[in-house]
Amino acid sequence: MKYLSLVFAFCISFSSFSQEVITKSIDSKELKRKRSFKIYLPKNYKKDLTANYPLAIVLGNQYLFDLYVGNAKLFANVDKAPRQIVVGIDMEKTYAKDISIVEATNMLTSRSSHFYNFIKHELIPYMEANFKTSPFMSITGEGKGANFLTHFLKEPEPIFNAYICATPEFAKYAPQIINSYTLSRLGKIDNTYYIYASNSKKQTTEELYDRYSEIGTFLSSFNAENFHVNFDKFESSPSFLATISETIPRAFTNMFSLYSKISKGEYEKNVKDLDPLDAIKYLEKKYLDIQYLYGANLNVRLDDIYAIEGIVMDKMDGDYLRVLGDFVMIKYPDLHLGDYYVGKFHELGKDYEKADFYYKAAYGKMNPSDPNTDSFYENIKRVNDLMGSQKPDEENLPEEDNEEEEKEEDK
Repeated sequence: MKYLSLVFAFCISFSSFSQEVITKSIDSKELKRKRSFKIYLPKNYKKDLTANYPLAIVLGNQYLFDLYVGNAKLFANVDKAPRQIVVGIDMEKTYAKDISIVEATNMLTSRSSHFYNFIKHELIPYMEANFKTSPFMSITGEGKGANFLTHFLKEPEPIFNAYICATPEFAKYAPQIINSYTLSRLGKIDNTYYIYASNSKKQTTEELYDRYSEIGTFLSSFNAENFHVNFDKFESSPSFLATISETIPRAFTNMFSLYSKISKGEYEKNVKDLDPLDAIKYLEKKYLDIQYLYGANLNVRLDDIYAIEGIVMDKMDGDYLRVLGDFVMIKYPDLHLGDYYVGKFHELGKDYEKADFYYKAAYGKMNPSDPNTDSFYENIKRVNDLMGSQKPDEENLPEEDNEEEEKEEDK
């Protein structure tokens, strides 16, 4: 019943995005025949003329493709990942040959080498020439297909940023082959790489599971900051399909962790102990890295600004509120928040006239229907009261000043 429910869910999911999927083909010189593939184009692809999208290649255009696209839509809709272009290669009749290996060495066969070159030299250039792709690319496979995709790691500068291996059936000599790639070199490349794999002891043989664990331990031993490895073990997974269904969202959580807004874990680990200026720089760098890695020209989220607000206000007497305010005004020129921070900076510095100026500028940008408008006006009233308290009281002027005035009057 669980299996049928999942299949039914996949059918519903597929029907919801089937209109966004197109089919194309390449007359491949490598394969000496036409090879077709499905392409999922994300929401607003045709309307947004400036956006570029990460390219995801899936080995297969059936259930694994559907699973990937369903998760891609979900993660993008909740702002956990950039919108992606997803390609599912038609392998229905050629799967075994496309990913075949020489059992004695785990090297690619002549046929799978051609398929490898088809992806590298024909499919990817076709997608880059005809669609708005960003530099970030991922590849996904399951079973023996997951073993095949690890061969892309041997490239001097790997083509793909992310490798998703669902229930991989690693070949006998896969550990030695992967070891020969000297993956420690990735730490010297100005890019970021992710390997996510999943397996369940219930869904595989003991030999394959031990090999999976061996490769996971080996890959996790690298200390390169730009090389992220996660080999999950689903001990209680009820079925092969359930394992794969859980693999895709977990992989997304890993490979798009930078894209998401600042989480509680990220704040505790990387942000909370920073000085105000370093916190602002951290936020700015985060979004520059998002643009560089994923090609997403994403404006700084307000939630992330609020995440560092307390640090800037509470530390160093709010001396860097002016910097934060200028930063926010550049990102959100029509929003009142930047003016508010600058006003608060001047109020803390007891320059109440300037504080009044910026608070009024902020108030003028607020929507009258905003329920916070009236309470925000209290800032203006407060600094006006403070300005009033600074004016000298003419009735209580020093006596010598009064005497001078009387002499002037006598003259």
